[in-house]
Amino acid sequence: MANGADLVGRSHQRASVLLRRWLTETHTPVAEGELRVRIASLSLRIDVVYASPTGAHGFGTIRVLDAEGEHVVAADPALLAAACSADARARSLPGAPINRPESGSLVEWLLHALPRREIDPLPYPEDVVAVARSLSNAAEVQRWLTSHVEERMLPEMLARGGEDRAACTADLLTRGVLVAIGLLGRRGVAHEEHLLAELARRLTALAERNPGVADLVEHWLTDPTLTDLAALNGSELRYRDESGAVRVRPVRFEVRNPLAPEPAEAPGVPVPELDGFTLRPIRVTGADGGPDVELVHRWMNREHVAVNWNQDWSLQVWRDELDKQVSGNHSMPCIVGRDGRDVGYLELYRVRPDKLASCYSYGARDLGVHIAIGEPDAIGKGTGSKLLRAVAEGLLAADPLAERVVAEPNVHNGASVGAFGKAGFAQVAEVGLAGKNSALMVFERSRE
Repeated sequence: MANGADLVGRSHQRASVLLRRWLTETHTPVAEGELRVRIASLSLRIDVVYASPTGAHGFGTIRVLDAEGEHVVAADPALLAAACSADARARSLPGAPINRPESGSLVEWLLHALPRREIDPLPYPEDVVAVARSLSNAAEVQRWLTSHVEERMLPEMLARGGEDRAACTADLLTRGVLVAIGLLGRRGVAHEEHLLAELARRLTALAERNPGVADLVEHWLTDPTLTDLAALNGSELRYRDESGAVRVRPVRFEVRNPLAPEPAEAPGVPVPELDGFTLRPIRVTGADGGPDVELVHRWMNREHVAVNWNQDWSLQVWRDELDKQVSGNHSMPCIVGRDGRDVGYLELYRVRPDKLASCYSYGARDLGVHIAIGEPDAIGKGTGSKLLRAVAEGLLAADPLAERVVAEPNVHNGASVGAFGKAGFAQVAEVGLAGKNSALMVFERSRE
């Protein structure tokens, strides 16, 4: 019979697994120290004792907070599972598979898993985890890494030939050797950064000797993101199969590639010329920020903007935010005018230093746009889609080396998604971000 300490340990283990998955699948930034997140209606404060480049974070106490931000109780895995399930459903559209009654929920998986003492809704390969738990020093790790690459990965890569690259990546890399590297790092057996560098060297040598795997290896070593499998967040998730049995059917998503070298610094954002509109970068002046800051603050506190941006902040907060933006080269906040008056707010940005960079395989000079039509009487007249088309074309003209302009409106904001579509953007994916699921909208440079 398990004693109380065993039960507490297993409870923390299960809660940690769920939390790691949620943080990864929502692309939530993690650093050592205190981390606060909100999952559905559940507010959490987490002591991050180990921040992992592969997502294998280590946690101390995971605390549930009350409305005043005070510690209530340690997070129970059942409560966390319910919150993750509610969060995933709320993030997705009502008609998505995850919201269909026949698809089941994460809570059903938990009830099914408890008697079996199952910890993870999408467990990693048992042999990979067992080996990683058995290694105790750097010499053993090096020997294992060499044999794993040569004797396991190479034969499977050759056998799969031209099979779907995303499937190969998930099966052999993100749910294979990177799992072991993350576990070894969390256990303190070896530094993940060193192991990732060693893996990269071995894969490079492997590709040189075996040209048939060179394309796949190059993808693993250079692309900014890699394919993984989600179990907690994704509109296509199911927790029951066609027979009604509890069985997690995961969905693919992209994660930051820990093997890729740090990309070169992206250039600043160009100032585009807009057909039919005027545009001016925002100026921050004086203690209160000046007229541009006041205008953005007023727009952001209007109901039709606040409901989608969730940035109905005070004037001082907006002053600090815009001052931070204009002082850097990641993004450029702008005021847009039409017919002689100011009508909207734009944030133009480079994707590489943005949160979106961990969500898709971006190009080095990809540009992005956030838009808010601030004046109510400019809404519903096609202003948004015309502006977005002008912005996309203007940005690509201003930076001839950029291949695309992207955006990430909330999937629930049908008007915004529709405006991007009318402007020539195509929805290529749904991506999880902290606080929302977004439609990844892409405007490609014409090849004509």
